Amino acid sequence: MPFANGTFDSSFPKIAFIFDDLGESLVDLKNIYSLGIPLTISVIPDLKFSKNIAHIGSRCGFSVFIHLPLEPENDETYKKAKYEFITADLSKREIKSILRKYLNSIRIAIGVNNHMGSKATKDPRLMKSIIKELKARNLIFVDSRTSLESVAYQVAKDSELVCGFSQGFLDSIDDVEVMAKRMDELVKEAKSNGKIIIIAHPRKNTIKFLKRALPSLRKKVEFITIKDYFEL
Repeated sequence: MPFANGTFDSSFPKIAFIFDDLGESLVDLKNIYSLGIPLTISVIPDLKFSKNIAHIGSRCGFSVFIHLPLEPENDETYKKAKYEFITADLSKREIKSILRKYLNSIRIAIGVNNHMGSKATKDPRLMKSIIKELKARNLIFVDSRTSLESVAYQVAKDSELVCGFSQGFLDSIDDVEVMAKRMDELVKEAKSNGKIIIIAHPRKNTIKFLKRALPSLRKKVEFITIKDYFEL
């Protein structure tokens, strides 16, 4: 592992960051790497640099996920995206076709988390089809929890797939001071649970906040990859 985690104590709570939405910019990966901590990158398939970012990220010591585009609730903007979404109205055959295309495009990935998906993750039929394919490939699944009504994690757990869920988003509000308060809340969750998964994005303010906060955070928590989170 090419990263030093700072002051180490085995009793420290553990935080597994997943950085979502990679694939369009190599600069995003460079900025994430500059944080100097073990983490996980989640790459949207079919974007300009998706494969390059996945392979470079893996060589950097990051865990690599596929950021699977799933249908959101009440949001038509997804229809203008450069990539195809898996939607609730698709047949099992169509779901399998899109899913296999995406999984085959980034074979280095060890798992999947959902990109958007506030509608799709509420649909048990759809999620069972997705989880079945992930299990056949021995992939991890992490529910991004974009909906409080999501059944995705439970479906994965019932299928005995290695799975988890996000404890929350660090930067759902793109403001450094708001992130500071959110991080305090998430550290408390980590202390309570022992280890948690947090989702963030490679935005300017997120990187700025973490660079400022990491010296202090390293004295309180241990940062790990998803692979280490599941002790694989």
